[in-house]
Amino acid sequence: MTKYSDEFKLKIVQEYLNGYLRYLLLAQKYGIPSPIKQWVKAYNEKLVNDE
Repeated sequence: MTKYSDEFKLKIVQEYLNGYLRYLLLAQKYGIPSPIKQWVKAYNEKLVNDE
């Protein structure tokens, strides 16, 4: 399993949340196997837990 930096994950999550591309298109754009949905979920859960 490939590891991705936190900065890379955050860049993609923010691009998704800004509405630029959907999961599949982001995965294709960056040539990754699409763990993006899990990254977005983890990002949103962290926001809730940090409040």
